Formats: sequence, structure tokens, C-alpha cells
Amino acid sequence: MSDVNELKAQKYIESESRRYESELRKLRAENERGYTSEVKNNESQMKRMREDYETKIANLKNEQEQKLSQIRDRMSKNLNEENQRMEQELTNLKTTHQEQLAEVKNAQKNEITEISESHKKTLDVAKQKFDKEKSKLQA
Repeated sequence: MSDVNELKAQKYIESESRRYESELRKLRAENERGYTSEVKNNESQMKRMREDYETKIANLKNEQEQKLSQIRDRMSKNLNEENQRMEQELTNLKTTHQEQLAEVKNAQKNEITEISESHKKTLDVAKQKFDKEKSKLQA
């Protein structure tokens, strides 16, 4: 009877081993499916996050380029306005200089005319005195 008991025990052990191995395979398959599912979920989440990040970077670049463009336009406008103002100022200065130059020329011309007339009068007076003195000496 011990052979029968041993045989029964051995069959029980074999059936328990098969059941254990079957259960182990089932758990491994289940864990593998769970792991694969988690990996796919995480990879898709990473892909979504990467795409969101790249979109945000692209948007920020666009915003910065727009701001830079606006600043350049504003600076260009300011530069043009400043150049126009400086041109106007230069024109005004040239006009003022020409007017002052004309005034100085006119004043110098008048002064030369006055000096010339004064010199002529002095020469006329000197000639009259000379002629008077000459006629006294000749008489």
C-alpha cells in the first residue's frame, strides 16, 4: 500500500506542480500584458508631452519674433522721425546762417560805403583847404 500512497503522493505533487506552473504562466502573461499596457500608455503620454513642449516652444519663438519685429518697426519709425527732424533742423540752421551772413555782408557794405563817403568828404575838405592855401600863396 505504500506504493499506492507513494504513487498517489507523486501524482498529487505532479498535479500541484503543473497547477503551480500553469498559475505562474498565467500570472506572468498577465503581468506582461499589464507591463506592456503601462509602457504604451507612458510612451503615448511622453509623446503627447513632447509635442506640447515643441508646440509651446514654437509659439514662444513666434511671439518673440513678432515682438522683435514690432520693436524694429517702432525703432525704424523713430529713426526716420529723428532723421526728418534733424534734416529740418539742419535746413533751419542753414537758412539762419544765410540770413546772418546776408546781414553781416549788408552791414559791412554799409560800413564801407560810410567810410568811403567819410574819406571822400575828408579828401574834399583837404582839397578845399589845399586849394585855399594855394590861392593865398599865389596871391
